[in-house]
Amino acid sequence: MTALRRALLGLAALALALGAGSIVLILTSDHTDTRGLAATLIPLAGWGFAGTGLYAWYRRPRSNIGPLLTAVGFTWFFQALASSNSAVVFLIGYVGSALPYAILIHLLVSFPSGHLETRLQKLLVTTAYFVTTVMQLAWVLFAEPEREGCEGCPANPIQIGGHEALAEAISAAQGLIAIPLVGATIVLLYRRWRRSDSSERRALTPVIATGGLAFLFLFLQLIVGQLGISDAAETAAFVAGVAAFACLPFAFLVGLLRSRIGRDEEIRTALSAENEQLTAELRAKVEELHASRARIVAAGYEERRRVERDLHDGAQQRLMAVNMTLRLARGKLDSEPALSGELLDEAMRELSEATAELRELARGIHPAVLTDRGLAAALGGLAGRSPVPVEVLETPAERLPAAVESATYFVIAEALTNVGRYAGADSATVRVARVDGVVEVEVHDDGVGGANPAAGTGLRGLGDRVGALDGEFAVDSPAGEGTTVRARIPLSG
Repeated sequence: MTALRRALLGLAALALALGAGSIVLILTSDHTDTRGLAATLIPLAGWGFAGTGLYAWYRRPRSNIGPLLTAVGFTWFFQALASSNSAVVFLIGYVGSALPYAILIHLLVSFPSGHLETRLQKLLVTTAYFVTTVMQLAWVLFAEPEREGCEGCPANPIQIGGHEALAEAISAAQGLIAIPLVGATIVLLYRRWRRSDSSERRALTPVIATGGLAFLFLFLQLIVGQLGISDAAETAAFVAGVAAFACLPFAFLVGLLRSRIGRDEEIRTALSAENEQLTAELRAKVEELHASRARIVAAGYEERRRVERDLHDGAQQRLMAVNMTLRLARGKLDSEPALSGELLDEAMRELSEATAELRELARGIHPAVLTDRGLAAALGGLAGRSPVPVEVLETPAERLPAAVESATYFVIAEALTNVGRYAGADSATVRVARVDGVVEVEVHDDGVGGANPAAGTGLRGLGDRVGALDGEFAVDSPAGEGTTVRARIPLSG
């Protein structure tokens, strides 16, 4: 059992005990009118507020609604203490009997969030607490229960005698402040209800309807009391108000349940919108994947065509020429030895050129140095063959997975090829770093900038190659400020 649950169970037991004690105090009172009705309504209202508050507190421990409801329930029992025949207990009830109304105002204007959000709300609540605590205590210091209409009540043990006029003035001031305060609360609740949307209105309607009715009876009771119309009318307004207040915690419970249902509906509607967004993003990614795969296939086809052309126009032609030259040399070997030697020399030159072209062609497909000696050596070869001075700033000390190493090499190779052809740069730098399971690649030049990945197939093909390994590819190339090619490739690729 959690500490919160143990504490709430303890408060529930205390509320039951206070309610039972309230019944005893009211039924044994020498000065309480309508003891049976008071012994029913006061404990019922206290238990209702306390029970609803403890339930809300348990269900939503971070909200202020549960503690506020619970506080109303416990302070509601002050009214029962005012029925006591003991002077001390009666005094405690006399001082605290108005406090639950201030907490109720706090609760009503902050429902369902539990927070005071506007200056008007804070002003109303602050004024309510001031009237029911500071002014209430000031009034009790000078009030005589018998003169205030409480026949048979115990004497006030802290009364400062001889200031009956001051007590009446404080009581009148309380009424003059409380009447517009309660009226403003009713108006505020109605305006909140009018301005709320349908989901908020579902939660607010039972609370505002019941709370507004209860405060309307309180409003009438205050007016009747201030005007001194009749004790019977004031008692009737009080009883009607207490009855309405007794129903209020159940209205809060309905409101909380509706608020929860409304929030569940809102959550489902977020989730639905998020699901649609994720579906759209997934559809876009699938379409991009299809396009990327199509580009990769097309690039592979074009690469095979290029290799075929290079072989046919380059090494193949040279090898055919070598073959013909060797045939001529053989035919002239006996009759013209000198010419045969020249033909052999020419064949050797052609063979060397063919070998160099094949080596360059193989390097474009997959350089042997990358397989044999690793990325650092391969990048050193790229930098050495570049027409623009290239500085390799950083490379990983250890070997990378083959697919990642190959992709990294070709990103840098294509970027440096573009630097040499289009950038008009004086220098370039290369950096490859292994960071948190990702290889970060960066190629920067100080050229003219303005590179557009969408304008050509080279950079776009690199993006496809990196994307095939679940990596990220970006080109930053503001005009006149050089170009930076970046790639991030997961090592799991």
